[in-house]
Amino acid sequence: MSGLVDGGTNKVIAQTLGISPRTVELDRSQVMSKLGAGSLTELGQIALAAGIAPSAAGVKVRKPT
Repeated sequence: MSGLVDGGTNKVIAQTLGISPRTVELDRSQVMSKLGAGSLTELGQIALAAGIAPSAAGVKVRKPT
């Protein structure tokens, strides 16, 4: 869940954990279902309420060009 809160894509989370992106997709779906989250935004709000905050290193900010 921390990978999702950090804004990681399925591919990046999978590489970090050493699993397939499809496994990340399935796990994400199960977590959202169990927590009753209808969107990633809602899942992020639930995570923040539970004390799971994004890590400064995990947040990727694009600078305007």
